[in-house]
Parts: sequence; structure tokens; C-alpha cells
Amino acid sequence: MPRHVDHDQRRREIVAATVAVLAERGTRGLSFRAVANYMGGSTTLVTHYFPTLKDLIDEVTAQSLRKWDDEIKELDSQANDPLGRLRNLLTWLVPTTEIGLANEQARINLLSGQILGGENRATFEAWDGKIRGYLRSHLTDLVPAEEVERTVELLRVTTNGVVLSVVEHPDSWSAERQMAVVDGLLELLGLANSPSKD
Repeated sequence: MPRHVDHDQRRREIVAATVAVLAERGTRGLSFRAVANYMGGSTTLVTHYFPTLKDLIDEVTAQSLRKWDDEIKELDSQANDPLGRLRNLLTWLVPTTEIGLANEQARINLLSGQILGGENRATFEAWDGKIRGYLRSHLTDLVPAEEVERTVELLRVTTNGVVLSVVEHPDSWSAERQMAVVDGLLELLGLANSPSKD
């Protein structure tokens, strides 16, 4: 009797293995064989679902965006006020955990490698657009409408800078140091103890 395979689960496993390979080896180490080896299988395990690396990276992008929506909803449910939701989002944007660091290493390695040339740009545009959308929605109750875009820009650039610093020097950037930067920025922007804008 043939064994039942959950194809959606298998696709998630392949994507997780791809992210792990990117984090550990960068784009030069990314291949179907590397992903299959990480999973303990043959390359056909991967190519059955993703015939090209572009298809695989597209799925990494799609799964990331869906997963992020679920994670942000969960984080939002844990805060009672707009500032708490914003702080949770900013905490999520910096790699305060080992998993967060691995995901950011994979993202930066993918960006720096540009393995798919200009086509890779779509991945980063999608990720950045989604994150900016989260920031925008989390700021609407905290800052005047005319300040939202400027504040999104400052928060995005700062969190990206923290991410790069952590990836470059992981031993120097504890979760506490990362959050001190986030909290300092919120304070500088006048949001640290800000009531909603109503």
C-alpha cells in the first residue's frame, strides 16, 4: 500500500531546509542537492515539488509572507494597546532568538548572493513591502497621518541596521542590546509612553 504524503507539509519542510541552507552556507551553497542532503533525501525529493531554484525561492517568499501574517496576528493578540503592539512588532523584526537570527542570515545571504539576478528583487520587494505595511498599520493610532511614512522609514532603517549588526557580530548583540536600541528609538520618536493619537 502506498504511503500517504502530506504534500503541503513536504513543501514546508523543503522551504525550512532551504532557509537553513541559506543561513549556513549562503547562496553559493544553495542547490537542490544541499537542500535534499539537509533533509536526508535525494534531489528528486526537492525537484518533484520545485523544478527550478526560482520556483523554490518563490515558495520561500510565499510561505514567509503567509507565516508572517499569522505571527503578527498572534503578537497583536498579546498586547492591549497600540504601543504594545508596535513594540511587539519591532521585537519581531530584530533577531532576538536563534531562529530569528537564522532567518535573517538566510535573508541577507539571499540578498547578497543575488542568485537569481533581477528576479530575486521581487522577493525582497515583497518582504519589504509587507514589513512596511505592518509598520504602517501599527503606527496609525500612534502618530499623526502626515508622520506615518517618515516614522515607517525610520523604524525600518533602524531595525534593518540592528539585523545587519547582529548577523555581523552575533556575540556582541544580545537580545537586551537589540531591545535597548528599539526602546531608545521609540523614546527619540516620542512614542515610548505615547497615548493613542485620539
